[in-house]
Amino acid sequence: MKNTAILLCGVPLLLASGCTSSFSKARAAINEAPDWYAERRVEIRGEGYPKIHEIPEVDEDWKPGEALAVSGAEIAVIQAAFAADERAQAPLAEAGEIAKVLAEIRAEFEPGLPDGGFFTATEIAAIRESFNVPRVTEGVVQQ
Repeated sequence: MKNTAILLCGVPLLLASGCTSSFSKARAAINEAPDWYAERRVEIRGEGYPKIHEIPEVDEDWKPGEALAVSGAEIAVIQAAFAADERAQAPLAEAGEIAKVLAEIRAEFEPGLPDGGFFTATEIAAIRESFNVPRVTEGVVQQ
């Protein structure tokens, strides 16, 4: 009876101490969370979004087409600066220069493949015979 009472008192105490330590670890992890964590938590809860009546009205004098003209002018300036840079110019390679590079690359692969006549007819027949497996070639020959 005494042992049962000890177990009945001891087990809840152990569980409570384990839970309190896990709660304190979870609280410490939340307190040490990165800056973006609080913003993300508010976003998930759906808090911080404006209400419909809080959305500002668009100014009547604002014309979005004017912004396009300004951005078009900025793009023209950027493209002009790019075109003026010497690194942006494509190299003018003539056909002779390209043929010379081609010849250099081909020279690296020389002497090339050997002549096709390096097997005799008997060697070719022996190789074909070694691959002649009746269970594979029977269906091919009959068709």
